[in-house]
Amino acid sequence: NFSIMTTEIDRCGYMTKLGAVVKNWKTRWFVLSGTVLTYYKSKEDQTPAGSIELSNCETVKVSIDIGRPHTLEVSVPGRKYFLSCDDDDSMNEWLGAISRAVIRNSKSTNWEE
Repeated sequence: NFSIMTTEIDRCGYMTKLGAVVKNWKTRWFVLSGTVLTYYKSKEDQTPAGSIELSNCETVKVSIDIGRPHTLEVSVPGRKYFLSCDDDDSMNEWLGAISRAVIRNSKSTNWEE
């Protein structure tokens, strides 16, 4: 007797992420599912390089301060992530998808009270 968990993917694709310690830009494969944005070194990797929990996301916005075009800033407690997209269309699609994940979570949290 077992159940198979299926995870719905809201969006996936390549973005370039600014490193936290070594401040260089690295291309990563991102998968947004629910309120978790997981990233991998490549699309083929099975093991995540990291993840961003969006359920406690403070802000998600277009970054104009980082000096790189098409960049999103995702702020969670203790860390700001800078994610650069290929173009404005891709950036706006990611911005919408991440924003919807944050809003969806805040609505579900409010309903539980």
